[in-house]
Order: sequence, then structure tokens, then C-alpha cells
Amino acid sequence: MAINTDTAISWFEARKGKVSYSMDYRDGPNSYDCSSSVYYALMSAGAISAGWAVNTEYEHDWLIKNGYKLVAENQDWDSQRGDVFIWGMRGQSSGAGGHTGIFIDSDNIIHCNWGKRGISVDNYDTVAAASGWMYCYVYRLESGASTQGKSLDTLVKETLAGKYGNGDVRKAALGNQYEAVMAVINGKAAAPKKTVDQLAQEVIQGKHGNGEDRKKSLGPDYDAVQKRVTEILKGSTSGNTPKTPSDAPKSEVVNSTTEPKTEETGATGKATDTKITKEDGDLSFNGAILKKSVLDVILAKCKEHNILPSYAITVLHFEGLWGTSAVGKADNNWGGMTWTGKGERPSGVTVTQGTARPANEGGHYMHYASVDDFLTDWFYLLRSGGSYKVSGAKTFSEAIKGMFKTGGAVYDYAATGYDNYLVGMSSRLKAIEAENGSLAKYDTATVTDVGSTDKIEVNIEGIEISINGVTYTLSKKPV
Repeated sequence: MAINTDTAISWFEARKGKVSYSMDYRDGPNSYDCSSSVYYALMSAGAISAGWAVNTEYEHDWLIKNGYKLVAENQDWDSQRGDVFIWGMRGQSSGAGGHTGIFIDSDNIIHCNWGKRGISVDNYDTVAAASGWMYCYVYRLESGASTQGKSLDTLVKETLAGKYGNGDVRKAALGNQYEAVMAVINGKAAAPKKTVDQLAQEVIQGKHGNGEDRKKSLGPDYDAVQKRVTEILKGSTSGNTPKTPSDAPKSEVVNSTTEPKTEETGATGKATDTKITKEDGDLSFNGAILKKSVLDVILAKCKEHNILPSYAITVLHFEGLWGTSAVGKADNNWGGMTWTGKGERPSGVTVTQGTARPANEGGHYMHYASVDDFLTDWFYLLRSGGSYKVSGAKTFSEAIKGMFKTGGAVYDYAATGYDNYLVGMSSRLKAIEAENGSLAKYDTATVTDVGSTDKIEVNIEGIEISINGVTYTLSKKPV
């Protein structure tokens, strides 16, 4: 059957308040992350399987194979129910570097997220602003022939008549009826019958839909499978069904120490990033953790260069998610610093060519041997007498202004411009402080003669941000 948007949204609604968020235990039934929840929701609604719960990097191609079309890339659009958004530029959106969810109407989304520790409905603009208006892609299901409620015989006849196309287009159109239809067309026997336990696990993962769709998909096995599903969800010990942990670690992140990241071998034999859990003295936001060991280095660098810690802490999350972005993990590069072709930096740090930048930008990132090296190089860039006027700034907004020509910088730090960067950074600061308390305590303990704290107010209903009395109105267009 073709994907039914209402069924996908109902999958989310049925689990709201009942499941937790986890990037480690992301395959349900008790916890999911943003991309696995979208995957299983669409699977329940008739999507073809990818063989695994795709992440935000692979979600793009999977959506296209399922009949979705890219309708907007980092630009404004008229959103509607069923639109799927993916945040984070391709190649950089893995882990905490991206996010995804589904629109339930033109303004609101349903998504599994760290902030609410599970599935919630939120205003899109509010969440996007708090996340710093990340690079955004929007996919929309293309209208096509419906298979809803049709018998296998009818689907076979319509397929032979060319109604559902060929290849991946046919797979997307027929959904979980594809194999059955093709078996009849090719004159082959049906696939080997699955056990009740196997079918029950597929139901829990959302592969057979709900209600009448599930009955049609399971056929004569429906009653037995449904009984087994009930036993599993109630915690029955009968059978050999593996149990899934219901309480995943709440705050884990990759590569949050000042040393190069290490790897350990998991049960699959593949190398996996070492996980680090939040401890006293650490900062956390949206699933990323800034370890106290790194925070202490940042504070020392701020003191050395007379830079406000609240500014440095925020910009390092705004630019590199405290090392959990793709380039942060691969290259210890928390700021997206571009490879210049020279290994010796003016700061005295030695760098090498890192991973490739997005195709539309060209070039490569710098690769740092350690996070310490990156911080040394990055703070040197912001030093007094350098290209930017961040050193010596007494307020958060003054430091941001010093990153741009309007504030005396030689170059603009970001192509988005001062106003957009100020709004994004201010929103991120407030979001980080909502989870950790005010960062002003680091300013007063590190920098002398700190100015008055900026007055930043976020008007959720009006989607406005007021910074020191100046009001900025937000739009849906990412910046």
C-alpha cells in the first residue's frame, strides 16, 4: 500500500508520553531517537524497508525511494501536514548534528527529541529557533495511485497494467504488499513463512500497520501474532524474544574529552565510539555533553585571551555541537575550520587535511590531532589584535558583534550576517541556560569588569526575540 500520512502520525501519537529518547536503544519498543521514530512511523504506514532504522544521513534517499520529493532546501516553504523535515547538512547530520520529524499541520511538528525526553508536539519555528536554525531539507509525499483497501488480486492486475510503475517506484507504491504481488506475477511461491515470534517483533517495530491494515497484512496469523505481541509488551517470559532496555542512558555523547577520541570493539566486532556519561561539573544540551575537563580548558583560554566564557561556550555548540558534529568527531574540529593547504598554523599548532566539506562548498576541513590543539588554534584566531574584536568585549552581544565587520572585524565570521547570527546565538544561549543555569557565573569568575548581562527574551507565541530592547521577528526560513 502507499504511505498513509495519518497512520504515520497516529503511530507517533500512540507513543507520546510512553517512550523515551535514546540514540543507543533506538529500535523500540520503549525508546527511539528522532530518525528511528520517523522510520518506524512511516514503516507502519506502508513504507518499504531499508533493512535498518535509517539515520538522518540515509533518510534522504530512503524517503525518495518511498515516493517523497524534496520540496525545499534551506529556504522558506509553505509547510503542510505530512511534510518530513531533516536538519543538518548532508554529511554532517549524524548523531546530535541533525534532527528530523513530521509536520502535523502547517505550524506544528511531532518528533522524538532529547529536550522532552521522548515524543512531543511542538511549534516548528520555536524548536528551529532554539536550535539555531540549522540547515534544513523538507520532503513531501508525492500523490500517486492508492492501494488502500485493495485485494491482492486487484493489485496484481493493476501492477500488470502499469499503474504502479517499475523498480523502486513500484516498491514504494505497493509498500508491504510488494513481495506478495511480485510473487504472484512471477509465478513463484510465497516467501518462507515467518514464525509467530518473528511476526510479533515486526508488529512491535511498526512493519504491519494498525487496525484493518494489520489484519490484512497478517492474514490468518493475525490472532496468534496479536496475542504474542500482548505477551511481549506485558513483559511475558514465555518464548525467546529478547528484551529491550526500557531506560536508556540519559546523557551520552561521543568524543567529549580533550584527548583524541578512542574506540572500543562492540559485540558486532566493529569499532564503536567510546560513550561518556554526564557527571558533576559537565554541561549538557540536546544530548551533547561538554565535559568538565574540556570546560576547564575553555575557561583557561578565555582568561588568557580576555574572552567571555558564555560567548565561547555558546559559539562552540552553535558551530560544532561541542564536538558531536560529524567534523567534530572525525577531525576534532569544533568550529568548521577550513583547510588552507598549510600544515603549520600561526598559533603554532600543526594540522592536516581533514574530511571533505559539502560538495556545494568544496575544499576540506582542517584535521586537528586533539581537541586541545583545536581550542588553541581557535582562541588564537579570536585573540586581541587579530581579525576579530571578540577579546575585551564585556557583553555577550558585544562579543558576537565583534565577529562581523559592523563590530570592527576585518572579515565577517559567517555568511548569514550579524543580525541572523545574533538571533541564533542568543536563542542557543537561552536554551543552554535553560538546561544548565546561567552561564554568567563563568563570565564573572573569569573576566574582569564584565558588563551588564544582556536582556534576552524569547516570545514563544509571537516567535520573537528581544535583545536589549531590539525585537527580531523570526520566520520559518533557516538562517
